[in-house]
Amino acid sequence: MRKWMLTWNLQSLLSGLYLHAIFLFGSVCVVYSDCTPEQRVAIMNCSKHERHTRNYDYMEGGDVRIRQLFSGTQWFLTIDDSGNITGTQDPTNCYSILEIRTVSEGPTLAIKAVKSQYYICMNKGGNLQAKKTYSKSCDFKEGFLENHYNAYSSAKWTEKEMFIALNQRGRPMRGKRTRKASVASHFIPMKCWEEERRVEFLSFRLTEQPSSMTSPLSSFRCLLIARIAWWNCASAELVIRQ
Repeated sequence: MRKWMLTWNLQSLLSGLYLHAIFLFGSVCVVYSDCTPEQRVAIMNCSKHERHTRNYDYMEGGDVRIRQLFSGTQWFLTIDDSGNITGTQDPTNCYSILEIRTVSEGPTLAIKAVKSQYYICMNKGGNLQAKKTYSKSCDFKEGFLENHYNAYSSAKWTEKEMFIALNQRGRPMRGKRTRKASVASHFIPMKCWEEERRVEFLSFRLTEQPSSMTSPLSSFRCLLIARIAWWNCASAELVIRQ
């Protein structure tokens, strides 16, 4: 009896894994076929970003987090291959995956885009800049706000608090015009495995689309795209831990 039950359970397990693999493969195919050529390239390139996470040139041993910074103005912070700092509302955008490393107590952090390998920095005038080489102008202090958001102010230029901020159009704001109380300066550092927040974001975006885009199939595709983004981000986290 025990032998029969063991054999039956093993067969059930293998069958379940097989069906899960078929479902996952089919789901990715549905999403992939529904995407534009640009989206397909982004999804494929996303899987290649984790190799960059091994390249650290400062503060070896510091606390490292892989996150997406989602602003209070509904944008994900990105730094592309040309060093452009902007916002995107696409949660699968590979340039929104950031490496946040503690460089000193305070806490003082350095933020680097995993795919483009650019640091986000701020000059004396409060303008955000992208640099390949880390410097003190790339240090930011992380503040925890009462509304459960975080704010990131320059650690080098402290005469007036100047924050990383994205306006309503997803454009970076000049630090001298930012305020701690402004939603443009508020960010949620989204963990890779917190799918609930990502799904909530997608649901929020779907409610703003025409009725033709809110069909069950469209919602299903959006959730599958979120699953792909989660897997890519989790891969980067795994490489960091290794």
